Parts: sequence; C-alpha cells; structure tokens
Amino acid sequence: MAQKSRYTIVIDGLSSYTRSRDIKYEAERYGKVEAVERDARARCALVEFTSSRDADRAWEKMDGLRVDGARWKVDWATKKDFSFFGWKWTEGGYDRSPSGSPSRSPSRSPSRSRSPSRPSSRDGSKDERADLAP
Repeated sequence: MAQKSRYTIVIDGLSSYTRSRDIKYEAERYGKVEAVERDARARCALVEFTSSRDADRAWEKMDGLRVDGARWKVDWATKKDFSFFGWKWTEGGYDRSPSGSPSRSPSRSPSRSRSPSRPSSRDGSKDERADLAP
C-alpha cells in the first residue's frame, strides 16, 4: 500500500475553468490551507493543510463536490502525487525552502505521466477533449 500524507490531499477531475484560488477558497472552509498547486494539463491539484484534522475533514466533505461543472475526486496524496508536482516528500507534507515556498526540483516537465493504478487523465492516456480544443 502506498504511503499517504496526513496533511495533503489530491483533487482529480478539475474543470479547466477552476483556478487555484477557487480550490483554496473551497478548501479553506475546512481549515487553514498551507499551499495549493494545480496542474492544468492533468486537471488535478495538491492541497496541503496545516492540520491533519482539517485535511481529514476536507477529504470527507470535498470528495464529490461539483465546481465549474466538474465533480471532484478527492484522495490522500501519495509519494507519487508529490513527485508528479515536483514536491519533496516528508512525513507531514513537503520540505520548505527558506523563502517558505515548497521545495521543487529546478526543472519540471509538464509531460510526465502518472501511475497506471489511478484512472484519470494523468495516467498517460490521451485526453479525447484535447483533440476538440481550438
């Protein structure tokens, strides 16, 4: 079983219209949010809370939430999710640089694929809607 974060959730199924600040707004209903990072291509986001209790409440309440016409699938972030976003895994979340922002690798390629164990557009399969976009 994959190790899961106690403070960070991953949201799949975001609408292309949903912005990071929209995600933060929804998440802050359940507690103090430390960081939000959204990947527009994969239509997913990581949300880190300062408290594991707040993260647990958000995980329960936000799963299935409809925002901008899309239904969110919320789960606990794993090491693979952290890696996908370029965040360094630690027991309670990610390492912080001196500036207070998440530690990230210097080069982040948007073409990385996800583990085939999670069904979503991040699993490397072609997104059919991409062919329809102008």
